[in-house]
Amino acid sequence: MKTRIRAVKLRVHSAAGPAGATITFERGLNVLRASNSRGKTQSLQAIIYALGLESMFGPNSGTSLGSTFTTQISYGQPERAVAVLSSWCAVELENENGIITVQRSVKNSRVQQNLVRVWQGAAITSDATVLPREEYFVRERGSAKNPRGFHRFLAEYFGWQLPAVPRYTGGEALLYPEVIFPFLYADQRSWGSAGPRPVTHYQLREPTRRAAEFLLGFAGPETAARRYRLEDQIKKLRSVWGSKLAAVEATASAAGARIVGLPELPVGARARSGSRPTRPTLTGEARLQVLVDEEWVSDEEVLAALREAATPEPAPPVTEVGYDSLRGRLTEQERELTRLGAMAKIVERNLTLNEKQVSILDERISTLSDEKLRNQDIKTLLRLGASSDVLDLDATDCPTCHQSLSNVAVEHVGPVLDVDATIALLSSQIRTFEEMRRQARESAAESRVSYRAIQRAVDNCRMEIKALQADLRAPDDFPSTGDIAKRVAAEVRLAEFTRAKETVQDLLYEMQEVADRVFEVRAELSDLPNVTPDDDYRRRDMLQRSVRQQLTDFGFSSYDAEFVSIDEETLRPEREGLNLDTDASASDVVRTKIAYLNAIREVADTLRTQHPGFLLLDEPRQHELDEEHFRATLRRLARCSEIGDQVIATSAASVSALSTMLGSAAAHVIDLGSQRLLRPEAREDDLDYWQ
Repeated sequence: MKTRIRAVKLRVHSAAGPAGATITFERGLNVLRASNSRGKTQSLQAIIYALGLESMFGPNSGTSLGSTFTTQISYGQPERAVAVLSSWCAVELENENGIITVQRSVKNSRVQQNLVRVWQGAAITSDATVLPREEYFVRERGSAKNPRGFHRFLAEYFGWQLPAVPRYTGGEALLYPEVIFPFLYADQRSWGSAGPRPVTHYQLREPTRRAAEFLLGFAGPETAARRYRLEDQIKKLRSVWGSKLAAVEATASAAGARIVGLPELPVGARARSGSRPTRPTLTGEARLQVLVDEEWVSDEEVLAALREAATPEPAPPVTEVGYDSLRGRLTEQERELTRLGAMAKIVERNLTLNEKQVSILDERISTLSDEKLRNQDIKTLLRLGASSDVLDLDATDCPTCHQSLSNVAVEHVGPVLDVDATIALLSSQIRTFEEMRRQARESAAESRVSYRAIQRAVDNCRMEIKALQADLRAPDDFPSTGDIAKRVAAEVRLAEFTRAKETVQDLLYEMQEVADRVFEVRAELSDLPNVTPDDDYRRRDMLQRSVRQQLTDFGFSSYDAEFVSIDEETLRPEREGLNLDTDASASDVVRTKIAYLNAIREVADTLRTQHPGFLLLDEPRQHELDEEHFRATLRRLARCSEIGDQVIATSAASVSALSTMLGSAAAHVIDLGSQRLLRPEAREDDLDYWQ
């Protein structure tokens, strides 16, 4: 949707009275002419400020309107400095959605700068008192998303569907208007680069490329955004899986059991985007096991044994059990306790050794990583031309064990590895030790579970020993405490283990849902195209041809304009192998920037993209661009009227010089003269904030 800037208004209230200026623009090329330091830049900056876009110049940028709007203004004839009491600026826009007027305060004791007033109509060029007005906020959290956020309103007015793009900090954010506007406004301080001013403080990934893709209507970014969102979902699902896996292992461990057949990550969580995994089935693979007599048995066997032991039958009296039987059972349990104690010591020793091995391997991997990094630094230095002294061949310590070599007699040293081979060897060693660490951690985890299971068995054994000892001291007709204790322990253990199994089963069902979702997301990723659509290449080629053609017309002479291309990765103008910003002359960098921004506007019109159809160029005749080439530049820009676009350029050239350079090209020259832009005005204005 084409948008036209109809007018901009600046107004300052001082102790000596109000001052201001109103500038109206037409479709096509508008040349804002004035002597230097007389308000040309200020006029364009007022448009940017009124639209709340000044953060395109940096995160902490001010109004960029100068002290005239904040502290003091030169007023009257003869001029005298007068303190500024309040100030504001407004811009009037028009497109298919109608005419709106946007106003922001610069200085006001009551109204803060981040409040925006919007009139539904031409409040600058006609009567504002009869127009409906709404208020929005800008440069506050939510200004691009919330219903009362001005940049959301502005995007809707422009007809923009702002895409969500990845952030370096994770997640996504909208492609803010401040990132797009450097393609629509070239300020005086940005002419040192052939590309648009980069806006990096929003932590968006490749913001300049994303803005170019948006204005040129690329299809590839939507695929890339979809891929990022799916990969981000998998990342979050991995985190959910990890927490549930930890809960399953903790529940099983608390019940003296372990879970086997459960992967560390679901199928597809590690796979590359192009691979298609098979749907996982956890319920048939994961199993709960309990340590019984040094053997891990299934949960079903344990439950069956516990149900049999917990059968509710009256406990027989001590005489019926028999003292010999009680003594035999006691002796058997004491032997079992001794065996379990010995087993616990062995498992504890294994656990300690495994944990110690993990610690040693961690230290070894850290040492190898440091050594690899040192060799990588040496490789870099050698590549840059450093002397062989950086190899530090005279070191007196062994690089492996770090023991002194000063007393070692060596008559002949055989062939040694070069830096690349050393780095490869160290990488191989690191991978080997990392695999050893993984195995040691698994062994430690299994020893830890075994130790807890043995401790539980020890507790049960001690309880039964105490009960049997009590039976041997009890009267003959007393019920057997040992049988009661055994049955109670079985009942408690049965209830506990049943609850643990149910909890684990619930968690496994939840993990199955996570695994199914990972499978579905990975399948979607596999179906996404891995290449940029051909139509995007076509659009880039159109842009490249337009830039080269304009560079030829504008007198680009640092080298053949055919060497200038549009980089596939950044979508900026470049010369392969060289930095165009520093390799080309300063005037050719200016030519390239004008050609690039104007080419995007022209190509966007051909492709009917979301480019608003206007371009602001502040003093494009930088670095003494000669008259002939500037004439070609103006005449190319003037062709915007043929497609209903608008270009506003500022110039310090005289009216007669501009007339000569423009020739027959249609242009609207706005002559601000040699006086200051802000001049005394009437006491009252319909847009004053106290109205």
